[in-house]
Amino acid sequence: MRGALIIGLAIVLLIIGLLVMKNMGVDNPSGVTETQAKKYTERAKNAADKAEKRINDISGQVSKSE
Repeated sequence: MRGALIIGLAIVLLIIGLLVMKNMGVDNPSGVTETQAKKYTERAKNAADKAEKRINDISGQVSKSE
């Protein structure tokens, strides 16, 4: 149950992060250069990958402890 909560929380945080990035105009090249937008999206993807890996690790630990 805790694992599902953590996974749900991570998904919600990723959605909020994407909305914040969109609101800041990352996809608008007139305000931000294209290379900076690519850097932001790469950093967001890397953070999402790390979060997913960590969630899988935690879920594995939770299932082992039960």
